[in-house]
Amino acid sequence: MDTKTCSKCGEVKALSEFYKHKSCSQGVRPECKVCHKNHNADYKVGWYVENKERILSVNARWHRANKDRHADMNRSWHKNNTLKIRANRQRRRARKAEAAGDHTAEQLQARFDYHGNKCVYCNSTEDLHADHQIPLSRGGTNFASNMVPACASCNISKGAKTPIEFADHTFKQLQAMLGK
Repeated sequence: MDTKTCSKCGEVKALSEFYKHKSCSQGVRPECKVCHKNHNADYKVGWYVENKERILSVNARWHRANKDRHADMNRSWHKNNTLKIRANRQRRRARKAEAAGDHTAEQLQARFDYHGNKCVYCNSTEDLHADHQIPLSRGGTNFASNMVPACASCNISKGAKTPIEFADHTFKQLQAMLGK
């Protein structure tokens, strides 16, 4: 196995631990990937601090000149990333409630797929929300296993009820509607 000594940290590492670079010795950069990333991060932070005013000015000018384009870009991103938005909102709510756990947009999509992209309470496919089966306010977690798809109507009606309490509440509403 070919090795090389990192020019920054001095450690001997496998060539796979270095970024490729055709014009450098052995076809890889002189510093390892870790040192390269650290250097770049430090440089970017320092550069941003030194140029913050100019960056903010350029960005503000671009936003003023491209309001419609920026709005279109935002709308497009929101439309194409609904699950990311849901996951971020759920993550924020869970942090505020100091609930354990976390989930990604991919895990949330897997949960929706598992339930056939239908509301677990009424089987509707319209306007699905990500519902905490056991509510955060009742000690539920923000793990993907506690997330289920629920239509807007069921999710809002369920509120902070557990699934059993919600089923009981729904049954009582049906009885009242039927006059029993």
